[in-house]
This record gives sequence, structure tokens and C-alpha cells, in this order.
Amino acid sequence: MNSHLSSVWNVPQLPLTERFSNDGSLSIRPATLDDARSLATVLTHSFHHHEHPWRWLTPVLRLGVYEDLCHRLKHQKEHHACFVAALQTGNTQEVVGSVEISVRYLDALAIAPTRAPYIANLAVNPDYRRLGIARKLLARCETQGRYWNYNSVALHVLENNEAAKQLYLSCGYDIKYAERPLTAWLLRRPRRLFVQKDLAV
Repeated sequence: MNSHLSSVWNVPQLPLTERFSNDGSLSIRPATLDDARSLATVLTHSFHHHEHPWRWLTPVLRLGVYEDLCHRLKHQKEHHACFVAALQTGNTQEVVGSVEISVRYLDALAIAPTRAPYIANLAVNPDYRRLGIARKLLARCETQGRYWNYNSVALHVLENNEAAKQLYLSCGYDIKYAERPLTAWLLRRPRRLFVQKDLAV
């Protein structure tokens, strides 16, 4: 067994591999420390990609993402899980996507804040998008939420991210409300939409 296998508190055992293509298979599995470099590349390209002349920032940002990932994988908490989508072709395995889910307070400023599973850092390698990988990662998080005995999962999406909004809506998520923090208003950034899915349906 890999000595770097990350702690996977309360992660139910599921069939890991599903047929992905005629030449390979896709598995959705818990992330390990060995995945950190590949995950950092996928996340950096998805969320922190810069074109010229700011392209020099990409390696710096990737290093920061890598260090954060290593810390989370080494010190995973009870209600936190990181999953990867790994494409197996022959003897080669390539990490092509990732997602994290953790139980947190959804509105810490509310009079009676509630805790629920929250999905973050859903990312897929651009070369493998529109192949259903993001849907499989979302479905894995929903299974995790049910395993933790919660009846909903939630996440945020930027209002101007049409592709992501359509993905979530088609997967049964509902837009609950739009946030507009003061900093976003001052910097003229798009609003964040809070979306949620009822797992009891």
C-alpha cells in the first residue's frame, strides 16, 4: 500500500472504476500526497491561469496551490475529503480533475448558522472537459454528503460563469440567492451565486 495515502476519514468504499473510453478507464478516488503536483497543475490552470505578460506568475501560483494541497492532505479533518478523477491508460495514470468537500457553516453571520457539506475546487483539465468528468466528481461528493448523514450539499459559482451554472442546474442544483460583498462591489467583480441540492429527493 502507498505509504503516502492520505487520511480519508469517513470515506465510504465504492466501486472506483467506471468505463471512460475504449482505451482507458476513469476512476474517482480519494486523493493522495502523490497526486498533489498533478492536482496543483489542474487547479492552477483552472483558477489562476494567466496569459502573457503575466504568464510568469503561473509557476509561483502553482507552488502556493501545491503547498496548500499538501497541508490539507497531510492534516485532513474528519469531515473533509478530496477526490481525484484519474484516467488509466495501460500502465499510465493521469489526474484529470479534482474536487473537495467539507462540512462547514454556510452562513456564519446568520442568527442560527447551519452546517452542511460544501463543495469547492471542482476543476477538470481543459483537454478533458465536456466528457462528463465534472458530473462524476459532483456525484461522488453527493454520495459523501449522504454518507455523512446530511440531506443537502452546497457550493458557490460566479454569476458570469455560464458553463458552470448550466452544469449545476442540469445536475439538480438550485440557485438560492446571489451574494455581493462590499469588496466585490468596489472592485466590480461578478456576484457569487449560492446554489444547493437537496439529497433527499
